[in-house]
Amino acid sequence: MKKQNDLQWFLIKKFIEILAVVGVVEYLLTFLVNRFVLPNVLLYFFPGVEENPLLLGSGVIFFLSAVLMLLILGALNAMFPSPLHEMVQAALEQMQKNFMHTVSSGKTNFSFYELNRGQAILLFLVAFVVVLVILTPYVLGAVCFAKITIKEFRQIQREREEEQKEFDRKKNLMLSDIAHDLRTPMTTVNGYAKALADGMVVEPEKQLEYLQAIQNKSARMNDLIHLLFEYVKLDSEGFSLDRKETDLSELLRENAALIYADFEDAGMEFEIDIPEEVVSVSVDSIQFSRVITNLLNNAMKHNESGTHIKIGMYRKNGYIYILVADSGRRIPGELAEHLFEPFTKGDVSRKSGSGSGLGLSIAKKIIEMHGFQMDFIQQLDEKKIPQIAGYTKEFVIQIADDSYDSSLTAWRKAQGNKKKAAHIDKPEGFLYNE
Repeated sequence: MKKQNDLQWFLIKKFIEILAVVGVVEYLLTFLVNRFVLPNVLLYFFPGVEENPLLLGSGVIFFLSAVLMLLILGALNAMFPSPLHEMVQAALEQMQKNFMHTVSSGKTNFSFYELNRGQAILLFLVAFVVVLVILTPYVLGAVCFAKITIKEFRQIQREREEEQKEFDRKKNLMLSDIAHDLRTPMTTVNGYAKALADGMVVEPEKQLEYLQAIQNKSARMNDLIHLLFEYVKLDSEGFSLDRKETDLSELLRENAALIYADFEDAGMEFEIDIPEEVVSVSVDSIQFSRVITNLLNNAMKHNESGTHIKIGMYRKNGYIYILVADSGRRIPGELAEHLFEPFTKGDVSRKSGSGSGLGLSIAKKIIEMHGFQMDFIQQLDEKKIPQIAGYTKEFVIQIADDSYDSSLTAWRKAQGNKKKAAHIDKPEGFLYNE
């Protein structure tokens, strides 16, 4: 949709530019025809004309077209049958009177019939060439606009083809990763089940160990299939968000409280920096909670004991920012670039089999469906964002703050019409944190 809007505005801009250039060139050509061509044409073919017409814009084209029509009909008049011949003759006489009135204000009489064949042919050619010259800017403008339009559509077509190729590549890679991630636990399950069925394991403790491994691997495959279903469901035609006005502060506190004990058990420090103010935003609370829970679980799974984890929210410059930051080791650059792609996992997760590589892809897709933005940042600027001081990386969700403009307008109105309003200190607090 954004590309279509950009293309529309681009074509409108080019159309206006071309139209302006065509208008200027047409005006100059009309001026030259009025100043030099028409006076000499009338003087040569109708020497009795005392005044010369001054026509602007399309008037010159109509004037010369009338000349061409008179000459053509005059030449073909003899070919018409008797009743039609008289009608054409009457029309020609009326057109000639109008033409004579336009040229000389009716003070001079002249007739096209006084021109000999050579003069008539020459006048026709001159009028025809002048009309073509005047129409040339319009033709060139149309051709130029057509070329620009074709070029843009070809560029869009190329981009779509590249996007399709990239989509196919990612789809094939995803299918390959699905097969890999399902084959590994299935091989284990099959091997353990065969060993038990063949009676190769007789010790009760060993049998229990094998059964526990089968259960764990089966649960792992079930979780993977469930996540894959959720990922595909987000793109299905029938899926839509159930959005309602929700207090984000309360929603974040609820999700943080549910996982707080898990951070303590993992030996991690969990900091919660959520304002007390009500921050109302239209979201699907269930899907949005999935995003927050996924980010918190991701921070807990992929960091070591002793890591500091933080969830926070603040407003700045008309946006609401939700961050999940940690003080753990940084993610390698190549992996960080593809972090939101399906089945992207670090070496530790891939070797251990923990993590599906779908969680962040699902979270990213849910955020984009809301019309929000989510990014992963490792180059943290503590001076610009003091909320992340002491942390090495963060996931940040950016939401347009609809209440920002109305709140700021109300505050400025309350200040009254003071001079140098830009130097007035804004009231401290969450709503005006800039």
